Amino acid sequence: MDIPAASATQRAAILTMAEAEAALPVPGAAAPIANAQASASVQPPGRFAPPFTSIDPIRLFDRFYFAGTTAVGVFVVDTGDGLVLMDTGCSPTDAALVTADMKKLALDPSRIRLILISHEHFDHYGGLQYFKREVCPDAKVAMSLAGWNLLQTVPPEWLYLDPRPQSVDIYLTDGMRIGLGDTTFQAVSTPGHSPGCMSFIIPVTDGGETHMAGILGGGAAWPTQIETRMCQASIEYFRAFAAAARCDVGLTVHSQEATFSALRVRKPGEAHPLVIGTERFDTQFLQGYRDICRHVLDSGRMMPYPALTPRRTRHKVKGL
Repeated sequence: MDIPAASATQRAAILTMAEAEAALPVPGAAAPIANAQASASVQPPGRFAPPFTSIDPIRLFDRFYFAGTTAVGVFVVDTGDGLVLMDTGCSPTDAALVTADMKKLALDPSRIRLILISHEHFDHYGGLQYFKREVCPDAKVAMSLAGWNLLQTVPPEWLYLDPRPQSVDIYLTDGMRIGLGDTTFQAVSTPGHSPGCMSFIIPVTDGGETHMAGILGGGAAWPTQIETRMCQASIEYFRAFAAAARCDVGLTVHSQEATFSALRVRKPGEAHPLVIGTERFDTQFLQGYRDICRHVLDSGRMMPYPALTPRRTRHKVKGL
């Protein structure tokens, strides 16, 4: 399931997992995380607080699955040479539910070889320690350098709760392609929802017919000028990659039952309800994210750009 639109040069750039891991230029650069543990008083916000309610797990495409809860989910890809997990849920409790749901799909969680973290918010990395400790200790962990650095420094509050990833094996870089089994995973840098947000393009098949799934790593826009406008730019940047790959399936890990309801009742011979075509990928799927950004910009809640510090209060730095 290689990316059909990839040229011969691009195909040569597909990295094995070992090559992706070796791409870290300085040994030891991804040092174990050093943050302090969150205090018991720090609680997850809103709908991300336990207890968690599972969504019935489902096979979305031939070897592409969804398991998760009403708060957040994960995608599971069977590459023929092990499983790839995209995100891990909010917490160890969440991850345990996902693990049980994978077994319902006849997937062996111990076969997870690669865990892709889309971005550095706890509802996407919070179950990682459980998977590494209880399920797949040899799995490699991949996330962006910006996301990893932020988790090294930001205090354990709101979106950055513990337990955090304790180490990273692969830094995802813009445009990186990682091949495992017969599947190629392409990462695209889409900052805005978070500084280290990554989105993905993955080939999927339905009855042997290949489609291209585009998964935008983060959907919400925060009411600050920098983050919302960066989200806007990232949507258009991802659109260019998606157009080149001819993405015709748009997915998000923040799925609800309504996302899959039509698929659950699909009859043999009917069109796949998640295959929307390349034009609607732009005008419907990505447009929904554009609308989110526009709504935030027009909400009246936008914070102004940070004011420049008056010259008299600036700290002079030698040589500048």
